[in-house]
Amino acid sequence: MSTNSSAYEDKALPVENIRKTRPKDLSRGPFATAKTLIDVFSGTKKRPPPSPTKSRHIRLISIGPSNYCEIARWALDLLDEDPDSNVYYSEDAHPPAFAAFATVPASDGEWSAAPMIVFDDQSPADEHEGRNVLYDSAAILKCLCPGLYPPKYAQDIMQFDVYLGKQLGATSRCLTYHHLLTPEYFALLSKLSTAHSSKIEAVLFEKMLPNGLARGMRKAMTVNEEMADASLATIREVFYQVSDKLDWGKRDYIFGSKEDGVGFTAADLTFASLAAPLIHPPELRDFYPEDVCQLPPPLRDLRKELRATPAGQHVLAMYRHHRFGVERKEVAMSKIVIPKSVGRNRVPWAAGLCIGGAIAAVAYGADKFRRSK
Repeated sequence: MSTNSSAYEDKALPVENIRKTRPKDLSRGPFATAKTLIDVFSGTKKRPPPSPTKSRHIRLISIGPSNYCEIARWALDLLDEDPDSNVYYSEDAHPPAFAAFATVPASDGEWSAAPMIVFDDQSPADEHEGRNVLYDSAAILKCLCPGLYPPKYAQDIMQFDVYLGKQLGATSRCLTYHHLLTPEYFALLSKLSTAHSSKIEAVLFEKMLPNGLARGMRKAMTVNEEMADASLATIREVFYQVSDKLDWGKRDYIFGSKEDGVGFTAADLTFASLAAPLIHPPELRDFYPEDVCQLPPPLRDLRKELRATPAGQHVLAMYRHHRFGVERKEVAMSKIVIPKSVGRNRVPWAAGLCIGGAIAAVAYGADKFRRSK
């Protein structure tokens, strides 16, 4: 496997945080109609507490298959399943581009990207006192799971997380979308992106994708051939570097050792989450194609290549041993990650069949809007 990315050192990589969606952006063109339909026919409810000790509720606004959102979901699952934690959560999952319908009002227009968490009370972190909204996957992880940043390695872990966000998070997203945002794979992308969203969002996303939305997503995330090539080289370099940190399979974790008592940290969680779209851990099979042959050949080949590296094996090991609890070493192979969503469809779908005309209008409007740009 080539690890030389020098050919791309003078080229920009894909943006990690795309341009913020403003409130007025949601009231223009086909998105205005889409927002109205989504507001009427979808929603999210608060899960009942899973146990009497769970008294603090958090809402996670996410894009279902997003690798950044998986960081926040993993952190929340650790707390949700920890009997010593009073935290539990509900997930409000959306397709790409539609999450802003939830994040913009939740943050009073301050931020639009996912993941975003909304506390029923106030944030427990001193630096966020007085606010009940927190965004950015690294900030969410640090706030919810400070124990994953042992003092001896805390600064190194935080620097490593910043490196991964740019070098792996944005590049794996860019490369994946470059191959899926093509007409041949629109149906697959729609299925994967809307598996846990409301039904109205699923229909709208499918109709709007070929009518301007795909083009808009490519532009917003700087997804193109050049960026995809740079992303591929950078991903290979990251896997080389992480394999080296793992001493080519001789170490169990990225930082620490058995001697100093440090094992699983935020570095392992972040790397495994951001690499998941490339590796496809079995625990996330609800987010990826059941048959790997459904993937575009370049992604299928890269999955095989990266799984063969120590870094790729590390991703699989972290999901197998730590995705459902830090201390759990044996997990049933049948256990999979399923977003904890409740009440996504506000109106029974049968009662909403009359909106077919409106959906067609959105698709038509999206096409007209696209052609006018």
